[in-house]
Amino acid sequence: MIAVPDWPYGPYTIDDLDALPDEGVRRELVNGWITVAPWPSTVHDHAAKVLERALDRAAEAADADAYVKGPLDIDTGPAIRVPDLVLVEGEAARAARAVKARAYDAMDVLLVVEIISPRSSSERTDRVDKVFEYARAGIPQYWMVELEPEPCVVVRVLGEDGRYHVSGSVVAGATLKVDEPFPFAFDPASLSG
Repeated sequence: MIAVPDWPYGPYTIDDLDALPDEGVRRELVNGWITVAPWPSTVHDHAAKVLERALDRAAEAADADAYVKGPLDIDTGPAIRVPDLVLVEGEAARAARAVKARAYDAMDVLLVVEIISPRSSSERTDRVDKVFEYARAGIPQYWMVELEPEPCVVVRVLGEDGRYHVSGSVVAGATLKVDEPFPFAFDPASLSG
């Protein structure tokens, strides 16, 4: 006799993802399969909070209508991803909340930030898979934050060819400066504090 599991095998839907119990893990739905992302370390969590606050202050100073939050579910079409930080156009964010949307739509996202966790199961996903997926979804900027061996922010900007191009890489002690989606200046050194 063959033992049959009491759960169905994928591909899964967003309803299957939402039906899972809240077990304190971050789950993503990718091409019909549910994946579990590792929970961030204290250093990772600190860096995300510092960057979120800095982006929020810069948006406020520029009087930009933007919603900064992380981690946050976004719908990229083929997946529900949970980036470490997301910057959503303000009006679209309010509209999504008004209709109690399951996730923010990638077409309303201005920037995603992933903080790389070296030697984790998510490292390859952040460095490879998400680069192509976020570009296909039309997200204008994708920043990858490295915390080892020293803090560094790599800025990728979506080109007319539909691919990301590195527009800058700034290490601790230097200043990251961008003009879009609003003026922002930041020293990555503060990420390790």
